[in-house]
Amino acid sequence: MPSKAEELASMDASYERLMEIVHPIDDAHGTWNEAHGTWSIVNLLQHMDGWLREMTPALERLTRGERPTPEGIDWSNVDAWNAKFVEEHGEQTMAQAVAAIQESYAAFRDAANAVETDRFGEEKTANRLIVATGTHHFTEHAEDIAKFLAGTH
Repeated sequence: MPSKAEELASMDASYERLMEIVHPIDDAHGTWNEAHGTWSIVNLLQHMDGWLREMTPALERLTRGERPTPEGIDWSNVDAWNAKFVEEHGEQTMAQAVAAIQESYAAFRDAANAVETDRFGEEKTANRLIVATGTHHFTEHAEDIAKFLAGTH
């Protein structure tokens, strides 16, 4: 299992790759549907932004020695959460969606960095949160967007 430094470096690399792909996209192309199912690229960014905003406090709770999941919250219905995040953002331009994810990523990255090093390791919650919310998520959707733009989705 990667160390804290390795986990954060991997997440940073996957985020940078996502940003390399989305930065040249204009509003017209960013709002075309079917980049991922019926979603546009903007919608993909909105839902990633939503998860980053939702999981930043989870990392903060972990840092304080608390359970990452607040009492009464269930994140298991991913589709419902995804729809909620997209709906909350409403209509956004590509630039607005990129700015939102940049802001939420910075907060998530800071929260991840604040987690004590000993909270990282094999089967540790910190690793799982960072990979699921960041590294894997960014990689998955960077690939979706690249395929969509290449016309191979």
